[in-house]
Amino acid sequence: MQAELEFARIAAAKLRLDVGAGAVGTLELGPFNLPNPGGGDDLIENANLVLVAGHRYGLIGRNGKGKSTLLKFLASRRVGGLDPSLSVHYVSQEVSLTAENEKQPPVDLVLQADVQRRILLKEQAELVASGSSPEKLETVVEHLTAIDADGAPARAAQLLSNLGFSETLAKRPMEALSGGWRVRASLAAALFAKPDILLLDEPTNHLSIAAVLWLSQELSQSPVWASRVMVVVSHDRHFLDDCTTDSLHISGAARRVTLHNMSYSAWAKKRKEQQMTLERKVALRKEKIETLQEYAGHGFRYGGSSSQIGKMKQKLKESKKLEEEGADEANEMADLVEDAELPLTLHAGGILKNSIAKLENVSFAYPGEGNPTLFAGVDMNLDSKSRVCLLGENGEGKTTLVKTMLGELQPTAGQVTLDRGARVALVNQHHAEQLQYDMTPLAFMIDKFPGDGSYRHEQDVRGHLSGCGIPNAQQVVPSGALSGGQRSRVAMAAVSFSKPHLLVLDEPTNNLDLEAVAALADAVESFAGGVVLVSHDQYFVGRVAKEIFVVGGGRVSQMESFAAYKKAIAKDMAV
Repeated sequence: MQAELEFARIAAAKLRLDVGAGAVGTLELGPFNLPNPGGGDDLIENANLVLVAGHRYGLIGRNGKGKSTLLKFLASRRVGGLDPSLSVHYVSQEVSLTAENEKQPPVDLVLQADVQRRILLKEQAELVASGSSPEKLETVVEHLTAIDADGAPARAAQLLSNLGFSETLAKRPMEALSGGWRVRASLAAALFAKPDILLLDEPTNHLSIAAVLWLSQELSQSPVWASRVMVVVSHDRHFLDDCTTDSLHISGAARRVTLHNMSYSAWAKKRKEQQMTLERKVALRKEKIETLQEYAGHGFRYGGSSSQIGKMKQKLKESKKLEEEGADEANEMADLVEDAELPLTLHAGGILKNSIAKLENVSFAYPGEGNPTLFAGVDMNLDSKSRVCLLGENGEGKTTLVKTMLGELQPTAGQVTLDRGARVALVNQHHAEQLQYDMTPLAFMIDKFPGDGSYRHEQDVRGHLSGCGIPNAQQVVPSGALSGGQRSRVAMAAVSFSKPHLLVLDEPTNNLDLEAVAALADAVESFAGGVVLVSHDQYFVGRVAKEIFVVGGGRVSQMESFAAYKKAIAKDMAV
């Protein structure tokens, strides 16, 4: 698909150079079916999409219903209605680069995204080398001047800086960067390209909250996107509310995508009201059917006049008509209730009277000359009531601080005191990947917790999985057939089976959809133990965190609240 996208981008850029750039206007796409990449029935049937320039669409729906597949489908132009002169840029959750791209530093990857500039520079070099057609060379130079080609490197570097790149990190080749930084570089490239249609799949997954807030501001306030179309998938409801104007909902039950001219939160509120209205309607209909059938049945059982029998037959006919109406609404009901999320329970070891971990004037630097002190003078106390959130840019020391407070790393100064009798469980950001795709959740849990091998132990494991939102039917399905959110639930079940006293969550929302994030927040709020959290999801942090610590600049600073942290970031961005 990357080859398809590159070919289409070059073709669009050449068309625009030849005939000029036209306005995006209104895109009428379809009708189309969205095939299921795993085989089986289509995910969406007979769909039509109308996308309007200046509108920013949040693509929502449960995991596994086709959000990422639809973005790929649109990006590869496998749907009618996309003019070939329109430029499309797609940023996926996983970055795939050519061998040449892997050797480039991030700034070169970003510069390469401006296809027109790339074509013009190549043409300029060829014309200068050949010494022919000075008129054509003059035209090319005019084009380059018009797009400020000389200022492009500085703009690219600024974009990378806004997304958290330090000067040192920006000079490394792409192949030396972690997955998170590769995604950030690809996101910077997409913004730099200023495409007519921007497609983003979970762009906030590897961003710090500061970078998320910057991206939200860029997409919602920059005049660049006022004349373009954007479609974004994200599990961060605050991000969706801040940067989108409309919502596209994929229903797996109805196999359709519907447009709602409102933000995610407004849609969710309306959705809840629709669900409650339908529930009341169904309950009233059921009650009326039962009354009608009872009335009719009474007459047939005990006899009566012909007129009475006629009335009773009419009542029976009315009840059957109501039943038919109920059957017709079954699809609507399935569509409305499919967004409901099963509850999640995280079992804890109980409340401990003393501290689980205590840090006193702690400092840390990795061994080796020249390695900086990541943090110094840290005082922190973790107990069974702690709800601590660590914030800050990647690479500033959040993970190192967690390892230090858990005794996995020894501080270079200060003291860490641990309750050796306390059980600690870690959920890292790759927790869903620990499941072998050919192993069922039940087999995974029994392999990890064999117990005494009895039938009773198996039943305990089954009950635990059910409490974590993995129903019996899914417990015996290979993990490869489960969604990322479902695999996350299995990982959470494994973590809480040992009943920890302290739960450490490192980016736990990465594989979850919006409803699952809310269920996890409910579970953490109810967890009868301490919690240390590293997360960029604003809704999740706002729900769970009680103590905010910012790691960066060689120190760990406590903030009054998450709201105060966001306010400080907004103030910095305004400078």
